[in-house]
Amino acid sequence: MAQKKRPAIKGQGASVFFHRDSPESEPEPVEEEERVMVTIYLPPRVAKRLDAEWLDRKKEDRKAQKSHVVTEALETYFKSLDE
Repeated sequence: MAQKKRPAIKGQGASVFFHRDSPESEPEPVEEEERVMVTIYLPPRVAKRLDAEWLDRKKEDRKAQKSHVVTEALETYFKSLDE
C-alpha cells in the first residue's frame, strides 16, 4: 500500500504547526478583463514619455504595467470623443 504524501510545508514557517485544522486562507485573485496583444509603433518622443510614466508608476506599484498606462490614456481619449 502506498504511503500518503504529507502536505508541503515550504514557506509556511511556524504557522504550519499552529493552524493544522483550518484551511490556509489565500488572497482571492484579482479578476482582470481579458486582454489581447496589439503591436503599435510610436514616435520616439511618445515612447520615451510612456516609459517615463510607467517607471514613475512602477516606483509606487511594482505590478504596474505599460498596458495599464496605455489603456487609461486610450479610455480617456475615447471618452473625450464621446462628449
